[in-house]
Amino acid sequence: MRWNALGRLYAGVGLSGIGPILVRMSPVDPAATAFWRLALSCIPAAALVWRSPGMPARDIGLALLAGVMLAADLVLWNASIVRTSALEATLLVMIYPLLVALLPALWLRRRPDGRVVGGGLVAFLGIAVLAGARGAAGGDLLGNGMALLAALFYAVCFLISAALCRRQSAATVTFWTLIGAALGALPVALLQDRILPEEASGWLNLAAQALIAFASQILIAKALRTLDAGFSAIAGYGQPVVATLLAWPILGQVPQAAALTGSVFIIAGIALAGWGEAAPAEPTAPARPGAAEPAR
Repeated sequence: MRWNALGRLYAGVGLSGIGPILVRMSPVDPAATAFWRLALSCIPAAALVWRSPGMPARDIGLALLAGVMLAADLVLWNASIVRTSALEATLLVMIYPLLVALLPALWLRRRPDGRVVGGGLVAFLGIAVLAGARGAAGGDLLGNGMALLAALFYAVCFLISAALCRRQSAATVTFWTLIGAALGALPVALLQDRILPEEASGWLNLAAQALIAFASQILIAKALRTLDAGFSAIAGYGQPVVATLLAWPILGQVPQAAALTGSVFIIAGIALAGWGEAAPAEPTAPARPGAAEPAR
């Protein structure tokens, strides 16, 4: 049912909002944090994939490619934050949902869904307000370019994953994507100064990041079997809303009025983009071969 898919999507986005809180408390450098989060996520993914059907070599290659795109996104995003202002980095990297909604229209030469694009623009306005509440200084052209590339890489990763999840097991797609992402992030992580945590509590932080990231990814992957990729990507705008609200009790960062206003715009944009998503697409149509719910 599409309501179940929406529940999985929103739960996955909600869990992803916890990630930035844990990253702030990470015991290792940013690229190393990304690598360990991805590598440790492969453990529960491997446990789950044993009960799922395999994939042909071509689809495995596509999943690995999506993983490399994800690794490139994380590395470039971390680098852009260091080089440019927080405002510009946030705004530029968060255009990825709009890219997800528009790129298929360019490839397939079809008109994009106006509801999804309109909702995405409203949500992006909320992101702009939210980012502006944090202030900005010291923009950098190279850093801005890195943020744009990060958005493009993640959009491609998202579209590949969405296509694979519609014909393969979500667990299997997630496993191979994580493998590709971990391998892609490893070379950059090895260049960092702090690669390994010094205390056991640091490993607990990384393990928690990995578990939450895996749970979020598998939930979103299962939702992509049913829901439109453009809308699902725009729902990702909810991540900074969750992170903003959680930062209050956990980090003591009280949200400003502008941040709350931006959050309202984001929620309104997601609601507009998802208008009608709960309705069944074709209730009388027979199921496509291979489109059954993946093994749990």
